[in-house]
Amino acid sequence: MPRAADDPAHQTDAPDASVILPAYNVAPFLERAARSALSQEGVAVELIIIDDASSDETHDVAQALAAGDPRVRVLRHARNLGCAPARNAGAAAARGRWIALLDADDAFLPGRLARLIGMAEANGFDALSDLPLFHDLKAGKPAPRQLPADGALELLTPRRFLERSVDPDAPLDYGLLKPIYRRALAASGRMTYPADERHGADFFGYLGALAAGVRFGVLHEALYAFSTRIGGVTGEYSPGSVTPVNYRAIASATRRHIEALRRAGRPLGDLPLDEACAMLELRVAKALELNAKYGWNTLRKGAWDRHWRWLRQDPRNPPLLAAMVARKTVRRALGRGPGS
Repeated sequence: MPRAADDPAHQTDAPDASVILPAYNVAPFLERAARSALSQEGVAVELIIIDDASSDETHDVAQALAAGDPRVRVLRHARNLGCAPARNAGAAAARGRWIALLDADDAFLPGRLARLIGMAEANGFDALSDLPLFHDLKAGKPAPRQLPADGALELLTPRRFLERSVDPDAPLDYGLLKPIYRRALAASGRMTYPADERHGADFFGYLGALAAGVRFGVLHEALYAFSTRIGGVTGEYSPGSVTPVNYRAIASATRRHIEALRRAGRPLGDLPLDEACAMLELRVAKALELNAKYGWNTLRKGAWDRHWRWLRQDPRNPPLLAAMVARKTVRRALGRGPGS
């Protein structure tokens, strides 16, 4: 169980949790995220910040945090590698019994780590996530609409995870979860993030862990403040969302995963091979649909930097946009409304 905050042993023993915080050009938000981890009560924590070759003041902020608190360590990449290698580097350096993930534009709610560690140890989980509390970073407040959080404890299987991740009507894509997990899982290779995937690496890491038999649960309590890409209060893009979005890359990575599964010729945990591949094909379709929506929304909202980046991302995006504009123009002319 987690140690009491006033237990002097936490100063010398391995901490209860190592919080892994990748950081790339997030200087304005890094301290908020870090303080939310360092202020967790009832647990001994260390914070490992991985500066992924930032070009702003992120490294200076991280170094100042480390200078002011011996629980903070800073790693620095010479070149930008992406979130997955940063997380893997942090996990390799971790000393805690549990590893906790934190994105630099997000925050832990008070008591989160003690709650998750206690529930995981009491129920025999190797990995346990909670639900996100949707947060509008620009407004500095939670979104008005949140997920139902009834306190239920859900055991994931590959089937359940894919159902939650590929269904366009599911309230939450489980590839977005931010679990805690036992450090031994990282050491054994059962919980890692594919270093060659810059987009959607969480999804593949969790699916691989479930296929390897990791006991992975979801506690239906919202204890992780998740900054949504579009704020639920302002309706504007989050200033903390600095990593380029590439849904086509997610679709391509998923296709590669399907090909690898077929070559292996084995079921995916509780899923027969053909059913697993069919569900992953749905993820491909979902990613392509989200790609189109992102291109249209960045145009509609006048988010020009994001929009031009999306247009240049893939040669198929400009003709896709032209087709969407033509289709909506025809619908307006026929009196069906822009969203018909």
